[in-house]
Amino acid sequence: MTKEEINKKVFELQNDEEIINFVKERLNELEINSVEKTVGQNYTDSFQDYISQKMHYKAAENFNDAECPDLVYDDITPYVNLIKEIKTGTWYNELTLFTTIFFLIDEYLPNDDIGLGRYMTYASHKNKRLSIKTVSENGVAFCSEKAGMAHNLFKFLGIDSEVVCGARDSELHSYNFIYPNGYENEPMVLFDPSHFVNFTNGNDKVSLGFYKAFRREDYEALKNGTPTQIDLTKTEETYRKLYGYNGFFDGYDFEYETPTYIYGLENAKNYKNSNHVGN
Repeated sequence: MTKEEINKKVFELQNDEEIINFVKERLNELEINSVEKTVGQNYTDSFQDYISQKMHYKAAENFNDAECPDLVYDDITPYVNLIKEIKTGTWYNELTLFTTIFFLIDEYLPNDDIGLGRYMTYASHKNKRLSIKTVSENGVAFCSEKAGMAHNLFKFLGIDSEVVCGARDSELHSYNFIYPNGYENEPMVLFDPSHFVNFTNGNDKVSLGFYKAFRREDYEALKNGTPTQIDLTKTEETYRKLYGYNGFFDGYDFEYETPTYIYGLENAKNYKNSNHVGN
């Protein structure tokens, strides 16, 4: 199905049964068109394939000198919830989806520990496949789990997406590139489902999904290994236009960090070493 066909179909669905049936139908279509391969941390710099049941998605490096178990996105709940959330409005586009998908993932994939619970979860599934539902229930999701989930949700809607294994500042990190006009076409949008931006007014805070549109030359520079610091100055204007209707953000200040993103595992490790983090 095309992006336009999916968009039309979503608003035709009338009840939970129809939504669930559509989700299963669409996921089956993606499964049929998938191929077996190994991707993820310590295996690929990036990939664009839907993470199907045939895929070997490695969300982390080895555990106890054993290969990381495959992470399997086998729970339809996020897809069902995505459609329900979309249907609360009368339209959607890629820009509004960044915040919708950010909060859906934030709720479905919490992270309540400092890494030990995640380690134990993966280590206990040695030589097995690990369900994303188990990660959700244990509350041990990190960037790889979230970037993979975001990727599949965009692919589910017919929107081109990519998972990047690289770094944010000096920390190894997974994030996404979204291509609203198709792969290789501008704009290329960096989306990080592990982070967010805030509008604040005193003690009041409104959080939104973190994204930054790239022109081709900047995108190519990042892909070729140039560390790129994110400046959301222009993105602030888009946030205000999308979400600040009826003066909602009047009196609110835009707050955000200025992280540096790196594309690719080797580039990330070189950048980390050059900054002497953890050495």
